[in-house]
Amino acid sequence: MRNKSRTKVRNEYGRVESNNISQGSFRIYELSNDGDDRDLIYGSVPTAGSIRISVRLYALQAIGLATPSRVKDKTCDPFITVTLGPKTIADTTSLMRRNRNPRFCKIYNMETLIPNHPELQVAIIDFESTDEGRDALIGQTKVDLEDRFLSIKRPICGLTERYMISGPHKWRDFMLPTQILDEFCTANTIPLPSYAEDGSNCVINDEMYTISEFEKHKENFEDTAIWGPLKERIALYVLLELGLVRDYAEKRKLINPVMPGVPQGRMLMFTDIFPYMESPPEPMNIDPPLPVDMELRLIVFDVTDVETVEEVPPEKPDSDTLHDLMIKGQFAGDPEAQVSEIHPRAVNGNGAFNWRFLFNFGYAFLDRKRNIPGEIEDQMLDPILTISVVDGDPSVAPEPYAFLHLDLTYLPRGQPKEEWAVMEMIPGYVEPPPPTPDPLAEEEEEDEEPPPRPPKIQYLNLFKKKKSQGWWPMYKKIDGYLYKTGKIKLELEVMTKPQALQRPAGTGRSDPNENPEIDEPIRVSTEFPEIDVKVKTAKFVWKSPNKPKVILAGIAQLLGVVSFSVIYNLPSALISYLLSYIG
Repeated sequence: MRNKSRTKVRNEYGRVESNNISQGSFRIYELSNDGDDRDLIYGSVPTAGSIRISVRLYALQAIGLATPSRVKDKTCDPFITVTLGPKTIADTTSLMRRNRNPRFCKIYNMETLIPNHPELQVAIIDFESTDEGRDALIGQTKVDLEDRFLSIKRPICGLTERYMISGPHKWRDFMLPTQILDEFCTANTIPLPSYAEDGSNCVINDEMYTISEFEKHKENFEDTAIWGPLKERIALYVLLELGLVRDYAEKRKLINPVMPGVPQGRMLMFTDIFPYMESPPEPMNIDPPLPVDMELRLIVFDVTDVETVEEVPPEKPDSDTLHDLMIKGQFAGDPEAQVSEIHPRAVNGNGAFNWRFLFNFGYAFLDRKRNIPGEIEDQMLDPILTISVVDGDPSVAPEPYAFLHLDLTYLPRGQPKEEWAVMEMIPGYVEPPPPTPDPLAEEEEEDEEPPPRPPKIQYLNLFKKKKSQGWWPMYKKIDGYLYKTGKIKLELEVMTKPQALQRPAGTGRSDPNENPEIDEPIRVSTEFPEIDVKVKTAKFVWKSPNKPKVILAGIAQLLGVVSFSVIYNLPSALISYLLSYIG
């Protein structure tokens, strides 16, 4: 038994409180006949004196911090304070301005004696948040290091899934897997394991483990070159099977003594504990990954049913509306929008563009945001793409006819059919109230069929799926509600900068017009409608995949006409020839 002896104290009410804590374990051993069992019983008992240990704290991120001292702006300027025994580190370099979910990514190395100072305390402080300009405690969490250091499950350093000798998941424990397994067997009175000469299998407690059991489909892994020796790998797999603590990150509650029982946020962290050594193992690299240079390729094919400002005159209900339509595309953080060419005299809000937009940006995969470098601090924005349909003449309609906002991390999958592009695809869409009926209008009974519905609306992260194509609804906000004002056919593809250099593509339809190649749009001319229909049909047939069949059918038809003409005129021509020959 280990006794954590602490003095008795009186609280503010005069009551005596005891802080004595006893820790230990009870075991039953089978004694041998000769009675010499000292090594068996006392071999794994920890020393009764103080143990000097090294502690390494990985402080990753605070999540959902409370702001009790800043009720008005509901924000905070947090930094980390670490206390272990008499030593306290107030790390103001970890200060994150106006951030309730700060990503610290800090490592702290400290030393202590157990059981003298077994408690590690991590606190999040709000910098100069009070009216007097003093720091205020947001919340803190405490870790009992002695429990972890003496635990039989060995949570002092989590076991990784693979034994790697380099890379971001390099083995960071001060003992090798084979040494840990030997220590575990000795502490639990299990015979030491035996290994094959090549290390491909391990026998422990009359049970055999083979490397092939744990490394199935090895060809699917790209990092096999940095895997360690077979013997260490099989020992690690056995340790995982025996239930020792795996590598993990804790999400601990932050508690403020002023408000006990009410979490003030959570702290994402983990600790490594080693016996004291002059040169501890190399720490894990927890620096956040740098933003990746990305390229977004947007192709706008067609827009349909765009509601324009011009109304159809009552005396000509079948007349067409003509407008010069143009597409604008702007990515979050770009100072200006990109524009397409103008579709002149588009009929009834139907335009054909076949136009490619290119957007280059830096993307932080960990934060799922666009990164814009700044002189003092980088700016992080949601990767939102805004597409709008505008009039080519701003004097006709200064405001866009229709919008579409797409969050690339939560993108509604494009629908394969135009009629399936419904407003329910838009996240957070609320159906507007029905219009107020006119009491003077005559009620007409109309059996309207319900609009077609897509089979299922799905959402995806474009940075994982890489590509999406189909139809989306366009809308306009009126009185706080979104009203559908058109439909648009798009193709979105995102790729890294090296991938973009391997598959070059030009803006619009300019060179290099490839990946994919974009054809000229087929547009309806309003000058000569009868001729235009024939020209449009000819262009459609010529560009369709059935063009060879159409050509063969035309040749066959021409041969048929020639054959029929020859057969039909052959008798009369033959008689005329014979008469002229006889006469």
